Amino acid sequence: MALHSGTAEPILGIRAARCWFPEKTRRPADEVRIGNLTPEQAARQGDVTLHIARSWETESAPAMAVAAGRAALSASGVPADGVGLLAYAWTNYQGNPFFTAGHCVAEGLGLPRSCAPVGIQQACNGAAMAFSLAAGQLRMDEHAHTLIVAADRFGAPAVDHWRSHIMLAYGDGASAAVVGRPEPGDAFHLLAVEHVAAPELWRTRDDYEGFGPQPALAPPYINAMPTEKFSDEGGRPRLRAVSHECITEAVDTALDRARLSPGDPRIARVLAPRLSDKVRELMIGPIEEKYSDRVVCHYSASGHLGAGDFLANIAEAETAGDLAPGDIVLVLGAGGGYSYTCAVLQVPLERAA
Repeated sequence: MALHSGTAEPILGIRAARCWFPEKTRRPADEVRIGNLTPEQAARQGDVTLHIARSWETESAPAMAVAAGRAALSASGVPADGVGLLAYAWTNYQGNPFFTAGHCVAEGLGLPRSCAPVGIQQACNGAAMAFSLAAGQLRMDEHAHTLIVAADRFGAPAVDHWRSHIMLAYGDGASAAVVGRPEPGDAFHLLAVEHVAAPELWRTRDDYEGFGPQPALAPPYINAMPTEKFSDEGGRPRLRAVSHECITEAVDTALDRARLSPGDPRIARVLAPRLSDKVRELMIGPIEEKYSDRVVCHYSASGHLGAGDFLANIAEAETAGDLAPGDIVLVLGAGGGYSYTCAVLQVPLERAA
């Protein structure tokens, strides 16, 4: 029997999702006062507050991932030994040049040896991709849970919080979700998820100097903007056009698989990646325009969280408590490379009981 009348059978149940952020915060005006940004640079960043990690011992990316993972497991009621797969996504340097960050996180969480830690490198769309891995895990073991975690700590000489992208600020933090077989008490049920890739857009990072034998840091920080070579070859208009095509395809296909029409009145929220207004238009413009009255973006509260946006948005939607049983939520993801995702979530009808 279908759990959701008029929709597809759910693929996964999201037991709970949670975030963890460092206490320290900074705003563009703070950076102007200390000479880190000019007033013009600060104006381009807009109204945004970033959480900034401090101690490497307690606020490295893996340490923040452990904190978020613990919070999600606690909220879900799933014990550590009930996790069969840890899917860990990140964007920026993890603090150690030659290690598997997922294993570090698994050890910190006390996950069993039967749990496989897997790292996902798909830039800022990695956590979204993890839902497909979780669905595969469930087919092999219907009683196992997957813990999806994303964490990033930014800062020079890698990706700088404020200066690596002239239209985007990067905030530190971690987010996590526990998923498994659909159950009535879940926070959300995943009805469909669709990923669309535009691999030709990897050339946003193609440089005149080509490939090299080691990571090339360009002090004082990595430039995260499309390269001059890409721009000189007319790449910027192409990036916008292809992004609009791909996110539209992802949303349309996901809705079709969920057996929903784009105009279904149950679509209560569209959760946008945590991007500035200009970057968001570049990446998801047509969808934001179509659902302008239902789009929610938390960029101003955290900046862009790298791989963490997708899970953080689910966590915010869960803990806000303003969704009703049966409501549909579209969660959008996008990441360099480029990849685009739409997940269709529904608040279980059984939660009304």
